[in-house]
Amino acid sequence: MIKLIVGAAGTGKTKMLTRLANEDVKKTRGHLVYIDYKDGRMLRVDYRIRYINIDEYQISSEQGLYGFICGVIASNYDIETIYIDGLYKIINAGSDNPEELFKKLDNIGNKYDIDFVITISCDKEDLPEYLKTYQSI
Repeated sequence: MIKLIVGAAGTGKTKMLTRLANEDVKKTRGHLVYIDYKDGRMLRVDYRIRYINIDEYQISSEQGLYGFICGVIASNYDIETIYIDGLYKIINAGSDNPEELFKKLDNIGNKYDIDFVITISCDKEDLPEYLKTYQSI
């Protein structure tokens, strides 16, 4: 399942995402992964959550992010949730096809029973139609 946290810059999306991850780690049986585009929030995320600064891997496209996530999943079958903070900053929004990325994430999430919680910086009314099908938090 894909859940979205949507809002303009400065509306508290990252705080909500880190709070959710830190609450989830207390009740999870598996592993949690937090993907961000910088190290700045590393200390806000519980140490039991695998924190990944995606910038260290020079990923800047939908294809690159999807391949990276597949590698993370392949190396650990106990992942329950993957949190992605600042999706548009990671993939340089508009460069490829974000709709295809969401379809692939949905498929792999269903196949391996993994939830995705993703922050997207934009006004809710500007959210593309294909994203409105996903649950917003």
